[in-house]
Amino acid sequence: MRPALSRSLTIGLVAVIAVVGSIGGRALWETVTAEDEPKAEPPPLDTLNDEAAKDKFEGEVLGVFIGPPEAQLPDNLVTYEEVCGSKPTEQVDWDKAGDLDIAVSLPDPFKLNPDSLNTGVIACGDTVYSARWEYSAPQLNGYPGSLIIARSPFKYAEFNVSTERVVTDDIGGLPAVYIKPLSENGIGSAAGVIFPGDSVTTVISSSGVPDADLLKVAEIVAAKIKEGN
Repeated sequence: MRPALSRSLTIGLVAVIAVVGSIGGRALWETVTAEDEPKAEPPPLDTLNDEAAKDKFEGEVLGVFIGPPEAQLPDNLVTYEEVCGSKPTEQVDWDKAGDLDIAVSLPDPFKLNPDSLNTGVIACGDTVYSARWEYSAPQLNGYPGSLIIARSPFKYAEFNVSTERVVTDDIGGLPAVYIKPLSENGIGSAAGVIFPGDSVTTVISSSGVPDADLLKVAEIVAAKIKEGN
């Protein structure tokens, strides 16, 4: 049996430290804004409940399989298990990143978390299979936004979102899959951008980040990808 998406994506990867579009996200927002005049609203509970009840996207877009954690990967995809087998996963030096490395500089409010387990180059034995960068992005009233840029040779990505939120677009001059947030301000919502590639897939995943800021990051990343092509 093919591994579930969550199995292939979570090996050596700590979850994004943020609250994804849920009732819990709204509760956290209300806590951090309790003493302040709210400047931006999270999605209404009805919107969050509707999203939770909808069928989740599961399928291939621009050559990348996208689905929720329980989705079974298609037989034609190369998985972590097939590349690494029983070899242990470890973090290695940045100079081993090779084509997975990408030198980006993000504007405020994004701050790189260099000591995070979500920042670094990951390998199994002599095979490097992931490079990633985690950023904190505090939003209005202290809401804890976060963003991760991850690059790997694998052509799949985990996003537990409704079908209508997954669209194709041209971002920064590159074809991309855009996973839309539930609202423009991004509060209480996960979102992302995927840039397919022949040998490297770039996945930008965010939580609590405004739509405009996510797309700005995607354009910066697209420019760097094009420089390397």
